[in-house]
Amino acid sequence: MDAQRAKARPAARRPLAALLLAAPLLLVSCGRAPAARRVEPRVRAVLEAHGAPALPAPPPAESVPLLLVADAAPSAPAPLKRPPGAALPAPEAVVSAAVPFAPGALRDVRFIRLRDTRGAAVPLRAKPLAVWPMGRSIRSALLVFRAALAPGERAIYTLDFGAPPPSSPSQRADGPAPPAPRLAQVPQPFQVPRAAVLDEALLPNPDGPIAAVLPPSWYAASLVSGPQLPAMDDRRFPGFEAGIEGALARMTPAYDAYGVSCAAPYRTYYDGPHALYQRFLRNGDAARYRRARAEAVWYRQHELRFSPDRRLAVHVCERDDWSPAAPLSWQVLRRMLGQGMVDDYLLTGDPAAREAVLAMGEALRQNQAALTGGREDVLRVTERNMAWVMMTLSSYYALDPRPELLSTLRGLADRTVAWQRQGASGAFEHDLTRADPSECERGPRGGSPFMTALLVDALMDYHALTGDPRVREVVARAAGWLAERAITSDGRAFRYLWGCETDAYDDSGTADLNLLIVPVFGAAYALTREPRWIEVGDALADVGVKEMLVKEPKHWNQAMRAFGRYLGYRAALSGAASEWQRSAGRQ
Repeated sequence: MDAQRAKARPAARRPLAALLLAAPLLLVSCGRAPAARRVEPRVRAVLEAHGAPALPAPPPAESVPLLLVADAAPSAPAPLKRPPGAALPAPEAVVSAAVPFAPGALRDVRFIRLRDTRGAAVPLRAKPLAVWPMGRSIRSALLVFRAALAPGERAIYTLDFGAPPPSSPSQRADGPAPPAPRLAQVPQPFQVPRAAVLDEALLPNPDGPIAAVLPPSWYAASLVSGPQLPAMDDRRFPGFEAGIEGALARMTPAYDAYGVSCAAPYRTYYDGPHALYQRFLRNGDAARYRRARAEAVWYRQHELRFSPDRRLAVHVCERDDWSPAAPLSWQVLRRMLGQGMVDDYLLTGDPAAREAVLAMGEALRQNQAALTGGREDVLRVTERNMAWVMMTLSSYYALDPRPELLSTLRGLADRTVAWQRQGASGAFEHDLTRADPSECERGPRGGSPFMTALLVDALMDYHALTGDPRVREVVARAAGWLAERAITSDGRAFRYLWGCETDAYDDSGTADLNLLIVPVFGAAYALTREPRWIEVGDALADVGVKEMLVKEPKHWNQAMRAFGRYLGYRAALSGAASEWQRSAGRQ
């Protein structure tokens, strides 16, 4: 951990996505697109989870504005002369938008319609990208359509879903839809929903000249990457919003100037793609979308090495002759970025992101025996090792919810629960010296607050997919340990290590880590609805914002990757706090 500290407090920026809130919300009809000619093997399971020949009961009609932003024109020679009054037609482009939905909100893409700025129905093709494993409703859907915008132009379309008004015209992509054909190797009576066109024409275009984004309030409600609070609604920690944005803009050298490193701090430390997508989700603007997207693509192109059949992927820092029979190195485990890659897929529909999630997940699944059954349990050497593995396997299961993957995930949860219960503190106790003798010369039973925070983040991903009730107790116990035993005596920070016999770490010099750790209290509040956790979290977050260290990608990602989730957890506090205060008054 670097000892340097820096502060950044520039003026806050008001997100452009606020313009979306004034968009007209009207209804239009449901439509059909032609039936699929073939089914891509890797989406078959997703389709089987919710596809049916007949429409299910439609959800209530809802609408959301979809902002289209065309890239600015590159520098070019002066335009050709044209007759006075002759308008230059805007170029038409294929636009793709991955639209996330909250659990239970949508079960069939045939309930989706799109209208342009005049209210006219837009020919549309759609397919599901992923389902929520519990309930099997659609988690994200890819929409592909055409739009014509001049360079730098913006337009607000309207996305409708749910029950259409009676006797409304249908919305079609290529004329009348023929009967959906039966598909080989698919259990009958399954048929592809008519809007789920799975051919070349539906390929996503996330890097096309027109970006399509939704309001941050929609992203927050969808829970697509955990709970969020739109940045424009964060009145409690304005210093965080200003500091995180200003630091990214003024970073020297620039964030994207950093490359791949197997030793020193590197640009994707703490999952840079995930941190940048968290930033985008909280603001909802095209510029932040483009930045997060670029980081995700860069990671896949520079930091992953695939097997010849592309079924397995590991970080390039792993030795070239690695096979699943040998445990992945600790340094590589923290570089397998499942959260960032699943964000990229659910928010863009890029098949390359899905391929990366599945390949990293399969490498870790096949590596479980070596990681846990050798001379030592690698996943219990530090909380971080377990955390990164659980995050990536949760991402794998989110896109491919097979029973064998669920079994692997539950096995990790079993080990985590047992690990915590073997001690009385609530920490995930381990030998601190084994992990890094330079940080603790003697500490046979201790814990790491910041690594514990990563593990709790992983547990919350797992809980969102499975509802495992044991997570509540585990998170609450971890929060109790942090608040009562792992905090420094001045109450301003967390001990860098707890239980080290040669260094108590009783100083607040590591308060910049607060923003990484306080989401544990937000998770505890979300699971228990006890507002006291938010009181503790807010007090430590105030210090963390003041001491925020964001001078390089590692520390910027550290501050950004989970604090937005903390704000999302605490967003429902007001009503619960009032009830808690009334109850406290009666005691």
